[in-house]
Amino acid sequence: MKRLAIGALCAFSFTVAMAQRTTRDTIKTQELNEVVVEARNQRLGAEVSTYIPTAKQKNSAQTASDLLNRMAIPQLRVSPDNEITDLTGKSIDVFIDFLPASKNDLEGMRMQDVKKIEYYDFPADPRFLGKAHVVNFIMQKYEYGGYVKIYGLENTANAGQISLFGKLQYKRMTFDIAGGALYVNRGHTGADTYETFRIPQSDGTMRIFERNSIQKSAKRHDRTYWPTFKALYSSDKITIQNVVGADFNHSPVDNTSGNVSYIPEVAARADYTSLSTNRVNSLSYNGYWNFILNDNNTVTFSPAYSYSHTKTNSTYFEENNDEYYNAAKDHSHQFKADLTYAHSFGKWGNLNTMLQTIITTNRTTYSGTANTSDNAHTYRIGPGVQYSLSKGKVYGMVGFGYHWDRQEYLDDKENSAAPWIDFSLQYSPNDRHSVRTEFHHMKSIPSSSYRSSAVIQSNPLMSYTGNPDLVSYGSYDAGINYSFIPDNRFSLSAYASTWIVDHRYVYDYQPTATGILRTIKQPGGSYSQWSYGVYGSARFFDRKLQLTAQLSGRSVHNGNPYNLNKTHLSYAIQANYYLGNWSLSGVYYSPQGYPDGCMVSTWMKTRAYYSLQAGWSNSTWNLQLFVADFFRWHWRSDKSIMHSRYYDKIQQTYSINDHALARLAVTYTFGFGKKIKRGDEASRQSAVNSGILK
Repeated sequence: MKRLAIGALCAFSFTVAMAQRTTRDTIKTQELNEVVVEARNQRLGAEVSTYIPTAKQKNSAQTASDLLNRMAIPQLRVSPDNEITDLTGKSIDVFIDFLPASKNDLEGMRMQDVKKIEYYDFPADPRFLGKAHVVNFIMQKYEYGGYVKIYGLENTANAGQISLFGKLQYKRMTFDIAGGALYVNRGHTGADTYETFRIPQSDGTMRIFERNSIQKSAKRHDRTYWPTFKALYSSDKITIQNVVGADFNHSPVDNTSGNVSYIPEVAARADYTSLSTNRVNSLSYNGYWNFILNDNNTVTFSPAYSYSHTKTNSTYFEENNDEYYNAAKDHSHQFKADLTYAHSFGKWGNLNTMLQTIITTNRTTYSGTANTSDNAHTYRIGPGVQYSLSKGKVYGMVGFGYHWDRQEYLDDKENSAAPWIDFSLQYSPNDRHSVRTEFHHMKSIPSSSYRSSAVIQSNPLMSYTGNPDLVSYGSYDAGINYSFIPDNRFSLSAYASTWIVDHRYVYDYQPTATGILRTIKQPGGSYSQWSYGVYGSARFFDRKLQLTAQLSGRSVHNGNPYNLNKTHLSYAIQANYYLGNWSLSGVYYSPQGYPDGCMVSTWMKTRAYYSLQAGWSNSTWNLQLFVADFFRWHWRSDKSIMHSRYYDKIQQTYSINDHALARLAVTYTFGFGKKIKRGDEASRQSAVNSGILK
């Protein structure tokens, strides 16, 4: 038995050894398939969603908005004129390395230095100054050095620009200097206007007639110059940035001419001439001071001041009628300061306490058909608090506060107080799915330009004035968004939102003995707007081809005195293709329909828009040739339609916006030094709004 057992064991060992040898031989001769591991560059999260641009996307983009457009981030849309919004059209605040950025900052950014892009809804980080929706560019950091970027653009519409951006960093200090010039010379601008007047008569009848103003020629020249200087100090616990800038905008020529006719012929057909000039000179300062204290405390202070001097002149003349001359001069000052104190409780959340202050002064003088002076002051102080909590897959934020407003116009004084409320809840079960809801309520201060009591005559039948008694009006926003990113090749968002305005002011057209007086009435009837749709993108052939599409709808109710109800559906598609250093793209937008704000009943109708673009680029040069609307050779553009009880107005505008257009844009970037932090370029600074009656 013992011998049999030993024999069996030897036979088993021999069999196992042969099997192992056969397996080893098989392994040695078997050819394995290639395994490719691809990192995900799109991740959704409850607090923040992150997106990493590809080398092709960065290399082909000229500006930051161009890069966002090529990345097709599911929560964002970039319009043909480079406006960055969410899917419903609300504005997005943009930051670069947690510092506020303007449109020109995005133009001057060096694309190769973008490491990743973050998107936030109601972020807890106090460095974002309590903004609701934020895009933050994270840039490559360097030790010392700088770069120069030149951006030039010229198109067949006799318009162009040149911008220069320069950066120099030494140790903890970074200095930016930038400037630019823009020009426009156009002979196809203005509008044909078709008006209907309904004037009640003393005998109870209604006098109804049409006035048609048909444009025959136009000429417009615009010139803009802007310099800016920025200084930034940054350490582990202190960040101080100061920006000073100026903007000089001059429109020396804005002339149109044509003829006016009436149906029935209440007056003879006549030629008209309209001449106007406009100049705005402004200076501004913007500061950002952030201090990280001990025990998880942070203080952020953001002061800003701007001054604008505005001067306008206009003359309107019809044959066999009076000449209407109007001029206005305005000096406007605005001071803003936001102070935030934040404390982190760790896993128990974050608390931000805030204080907002706004002071605006407008001093305006009118001459011509109205000879008067306005002196308006607006004050706002708004304390508030926000608490946010993140628990893994869920992030929530709730905020509330008060706005105390004081408005002074000549001898009239108005005080008001109203609460503001923010709420946001976001759920992300993993980095592929995200659902968020939000609600916002606040009150807005009427612009001083609407509070003037001056009565200005613009033509023989139309005059307009403001309303010194306007008070703050409330608005309510609510929305829901779902985003889905299964992998790098596909993304999808579905959304719906509503905007409701309470106690709003509206343009009110009232009959007079000579025609129509446009006044401003408060309160008007209810106003509500709904937006909804889906947006998706897909990538093919190793992401060389990218297709995006959006289907969107808009429904509007505009109550008394207009009683307007409208719904419009539209869609947009875009394709991007990359081949080596070359890139090709095409865009198509269907005709759009949308309301021109809540103050009027004007419904805007746009034409379809389409374009093709070809580009070549490397790390230094980027050239893009762009053609749009190449099958359209007329100058007709947007159409606006407005109906009211006593007055209707239909306008057919003329512009280059919907005419065949070719454009060449070139950027050249020259870097020097070693690992400098590139971004946050100095930019053109915006001016405070003037108080001239509009």
